[in-house]
Amino acid sequence: MGKEWTENRKKVARFLEQYFEQNGRAPSMDEIAKATGLWKRSVEIVLKGLEKIGFIEITPGISRGIRLLEDAYRRIPLVGDVAAGPPAWSQDAAVEYLRVDRSIVPFEKPVALRVEGFSMRDAGILPGDIVLVRQQAVANNGETVIAYYNGGLTVKKFEHRDATIRLLPANPGYKPMEVTEDDEFQIVGRVMMVLRDLCDGLNFTVEAAGEAA
Repeated sequence: MGKEWTENRKKVARFLEQYFEQNGRAPSMDEIAKATGLWKRSVEIVLKGLEKIGFIEITPGISRGIRLLEDAYRRIPLVGDVAAGPPAWSQDAAVEYLRVDRSIVPFEKPVALRVEGFSMRDAGILPGDIVLVRQQAVANNGETVIAYYNGGLTVKKFEHRDATIRLLPANPGYKPMEVTEDDEFQIVGRVMMVLRDLCDGLNFTVEAAGEAA
């Protein structure tokens, strides 16, 4: 994940979100320190860091002078795994959420999946990567899509020529999948972006579904 989101920043950010939802106002410094197990001086440093990256706004000299900048981030459901290899089953509901800088997700209906397998290696999509997907049921030739195929989800290049649909890997060690009338097949989204833990320039974190509002 991006270096901007340290463990202490994530811990304080989650508490702030939960506190605002439950109480409709900001917590005190003492409440933040008690809930997170940090010293008050450490809380001050963390809050300044959260303000620097655009998560909150602090009004100096005012008790509980913290405001969440809700528009700065989007919470995108991470719905499970998608195969970049033999198709694998993916869960329907979010098991985790991504907190992503809103500026890098300008499209609507975003959903995220974690990649398994090496079949899209040469397209820069590797095992453990998270793909941000725009949900849609159609695609153009050459676009990287998430497709439902015979009971599972897979990420592949889409090709439709002469009434033949094929799902193409980006690795010569894997064979294309040709869709027949007997196959269960549906495009469920287009891959818009790939996130990787080593991408320090992208601000994103992963959190469990129950950890934040």
